[in-house]
Amino acid sequence: MFRKSEIAPLAVSILVMGLALGFDDGRAVFALLPWMSNLLSVSLVVAISFLLHQFAHKVLARMNGFDTEYSLWGVQRFSLSPYVLFGKSLKAKPFPRKIKLFGKERVINVFPLGLVLSLLIMVLSQGKLFFLAVGDYTLLLRKASRFGRKFVEVTHYDEAKIALVGPLVHIVLLVFAKLFNTHGTFDMFMLANASMALFYMLPLPGLDGSKIYFGSRLLYVSSLIFMVSMVILAYTVSFIPMLLISLLSALLAFVLYYYFRYTR
Repeated sequence: MFRKSEIAPLAVSILVMGLALGFDDGRAVFALLPWMSNLLSVSLVVAISFLLHQFAHKVLARMNGFDTEYSLWGVQRFSLSPYVLFGKSLKAKPFPRKIKLFGKERVINVFPLGLVLSLLIMVLSQGKLFFLAVGDYTLLLRKASRFGRKFVEVTHYDEAKIALVGPLVHIVLLVFAKLFNTHGTFDMFMLANASMALFYMLPLPGLDGSKIYFGSRLLYVSSLIFMVSMVILAYTVSFIPMLLISLLSALLAFVLYYYFRYTR
């Protein structure tokens, strides 16, 4: 299902997110073996959740005649003005760039901003804080099967739906974890999925949230309110009230946004 070109970015993303979440194991005194054991279990949780997230993007994209390709989230050019140092004008070179790594020439398509932020926040906070938005996907057009059409056209709303299914997977996993979390066994599973759902709903260029926001702001507002409500209530109330309150909150957000945006 995943291309060979996606394996390395996925592996790096899972490794970094697992490290960000598992860096602080909650022990007062550092012990290597318990720390490694905790890191491995957290990384496994991240791997299962994040692969399902990306798999959902692919499934829905293919159902609509498209495909997706995962890559690291970042920027190709820093929007900083050229500056002068010691009389020389300096300007950041745009990506992609070629680098030599382990004797082989490799192409770096973007500056991996998500990875850098995740590692930087982890180190500066000593694992108390984390940032998990490290990757994105590109929507690929596939040849149309209908006679007379060469390609399937993608609308902004189509892309919004495909983007939304990823964070929603984390909410579904959060619900399942909550149902079986009688003795705190799935606390980390809940935290990982709640965090990834919200981080990927950030409307930053390239992330799922940005694709949803620019595809349908009405869909973005209502789905964001639903997810935030689910995450908050998952730690405070039982399943049925959590679902009912979250759905009512999303419906209210939908009606209010529609009223103030389209009727006034």
